Amino acid sequence: MFIEDPEFRELFQTDTLEHIQNIETGLIELEKNPKDLETLKNLFREAHSMKGAAGLLGLKDIEAITHVLEDQLGKASKGVTEYNPENADRILYALDHLRILVDEIVLGKKTTVDLKKVIETLTGQIQLETSKKPLVESEEESLRAQVKVEGISSTSIETTSSGMSTVKESSAELAPTLKQSASNTSSAPIRSKVEMMRVDPSKLDLLLGHSGELTVAKNRIQRRAEDITELALTAEENGKNWNDIKQQITNFLRAAKDHGLATSQIDSIKNLLQEEKKKWDQCIENLTTLKVKSIQDSTKLSALAQKLEEGIQNVRLLPLSSVFEIFPRTVRDISRELSKEVFLTLDGGHITVDKLVIEEMKDPLMHLIRNSLDHGIETREERLSSGKSNPAKIRIAGKMVNQMVVVEIEDDGRGIDTDQIKEKAISKGLYTREELESFSTEMVQQIIFHAGFSTKQSVTSLSGRGVGMDVVKTFVERFKGSIEIESVLGVGTRFILKLPINFSTNHALIVQSEGWKFSIPTEFVEQGLFLERDQIQFMEGKPVYNWQNRPIRLLAWRDLFPSPKPLFRQDEKEIKDVCLILNYNGERLALIVDKILDKQEILLKPFSGLVQTIPMMSGTTILESGEICYMVQVSEIFLNVRSNHVSKVLSFKNQDQKNKKKILLAEDSLVTRARLQSLLEESGYEVITAVDGDDALKKFNKTNFDLLLTDVEMPKMDGLELIRDIRKNSQYNNFPIIVLTSLGSEEQIQKGKLVGASAYLVKSQFDNRNLLQTVERLLVDL
Repeated sequence: MFIEDPEFRELFQTDTLEHIQNIETGLIELEKNPKDLETLKNLFREAHSMKGAAGLLGLKDIEAITHVLEDQLGKASKGVTEYNPENADRILYALDHLRILVDEIVLGKKTTVDLKKVIETLTGQIQLETSKKPLVESEEESLRAQVKVEGISSTSIETTSSGMSTVKESSAELAPTLKQSASNTSSAPIRSKVEMMRVDPSKLDLLLGHSGELTVAKNRIQRRAEDITELALTAEENGKNWNDIKQQITNFLRAAKDHGLATSQIDSIKNLLQEEKKKWDQCIENLTTLKVKSIQDSTKLSALAQKLEEGIQNVRLLPLSSVFEIFPRTVRDISRELSKEVFLTLDGGHITVDKLVIEEMKDPLMHLIRNSLDHGIETREERLSSGKSNPAKIRIAGKMVNQMVVVEIEDDGRGIDTDQIKEKAISKGLYTREELESFSTEMVQQIIFHAGFSTKQSVTSLSGRGVGMDVVKTFVERFKGSIEIESVLGVGTRFILKLPINFSTNHALIVQSEGWKFSIPTEFVEQGLFLERDQIQFMEGKPVYNWQNRPIRLLAWRDLFPSPKPLFRQDEKEIKDVCLILNYNGERLALIVDKILDKQEILLKPFSGLVQTIPMMSGTTILESGEICYMVQVSEIFLNVRSNHVSKVLSFKNQDQKNKKKILLAEDSLVTRARLQSLLEESGYEVITAVDGDDALKKFNKTNFDLLLTDVEMPKMDGLELIRDIRKNSQYNNFPIIVLTSLGSEEQIQKGKLVGASAYLVKSQFDNRNLLQTVERLLVDL
């Protein structure tokens, strides 16, 4: 039998010959200790693996021999039968014929092995004849090896009745070659070239880690080369000042001569000056040479490290087709089960991806395809009634974009119903309706990746249990990638998985907060900029940054990662509000850091043991300076912020928290309340809001405030009633109260002043500066 698929054919040949070699090696070990049960068990497993592969490929002859071999070794390993050297001869006899069968299957030739005789010999029904001419066998083996090396693939080996093997010619042209080969076996060395080797993947992983460390070392050497360059430039600058120094010394010597200094002493000083000048010039020359050599060495090391890393990575690469090929059968079976008609397209199977990704990719992609078939694709009747073509289309594609592997799963089905997702999220208690109203479409779509989330009303064999999509997200995050969703209701959905090519080293932005250093993968950093305070606003008490005319949540790094003990504090004059715009799956976040230090290629060391699950952290690295730097998990940062797990909202460094004045703002209008709160907090005040007069009075009685800013027309209790209740207590006679209302008649202004308002401002005449000046004036008067 001939294996049609060349990849399977080559794989079967390599795998089976390796099993045969392992059994032969084990038999040699058993000669030292025939009762070694562990070795016998290993041999049994090797035979079992061979039998399984042969059975899977329908290779009946090999399966029959390995079945008997497995049985014999199994009995010996369990102690049912006793192993002896005679067993080894029979097993080796069977292994020789297995090799012949493998060669014939690979070449597609008709078998020449007497299957019945091999099995009967293996079971002991036929006595094995031992050759009395080992030299002939060794010559034959040499001949076989040489013939194989010379590329003569049309020979076959038959077993004679005497048990000896002979070479059978398939054409007359082979005779001279064989004779010549046989005559030279005793004198000519036999050279064979190993075309393929099987390598333990863990060894490749180890090499990849070492290459990553080499990259870090390369960065350090590059930095040292830069240091030497700077030192050489400094030396050259100092050398330019030598003429000035020489002129000053010459003037000094001239003056000293005029005052009677001996000529010999002057000449001695001049000679000393010349010697020092020569030494300085030599030092600069040596430094310049060192600079050139260090740059050359750094460049060579950089190229070598890159080639080494790329070479190891290329060894680990496998085509996407090795995963894609399992999906046509899956789509066929599931679509038939669901009574749907689907046409599947596979593109980009030639794109190569790291072996580890290929191994882990199958389940996530399978979940996405199942989701598409069950949730996305409509039945034939539904598609025809909505004017869609049938069969439906699913497309799986791979491509390379900007050093990222991109895998897309696209269908032309129903699309994602965000309203349905919102209702399900509310019913499961994941979010409140108010929170969901502030979510963008992309954020709502991302909810489907929550563990246990499903929009199915009933559980089926395909979906409804709420498992699957979270597997996709976990897979993407594990490989430091991202997943995007593009969906139009009634048109279709596309899932876009983006994964970096390189997993051993990371391009990261190094930032500093209170002396601690952190790294952020550059693929999540959209922009770095200096913070403009006039672009900061407050919405519902939370600071937002007005970036590109859209508000995004603003946080300080130290609020996300509070350090129990800052390594050092910067001088306040040196502090600038540096802001990073992070982008994760289309969702953005602004983070204030102390400094952006550098962009580096780093080797990530994941956490393990007791510190394996540190929140929002994925591992550490050692910087060129020898300092420890922590790599953050961007996906978890967004999750914590989205879930309101951040304890603080913002705390600017250049504001004294203890000296902040506290203002109570009573306003029933959400928009007005948010606008006033933003304005006051930007000016350094701490603001507590109340939705009406009754709410304000309760908060006023519980907390010490420095000023009250209130509207007049409010539910439950209006602003004038609120002021009357406060003024009833004599200790608040001079407490500053500002009324800001749309009621601007003279009569209404007088009512406000009569109840005790310190200032009365009309909204129609509202001015930011006027309000802030009034607040400042009243607080100063305290």
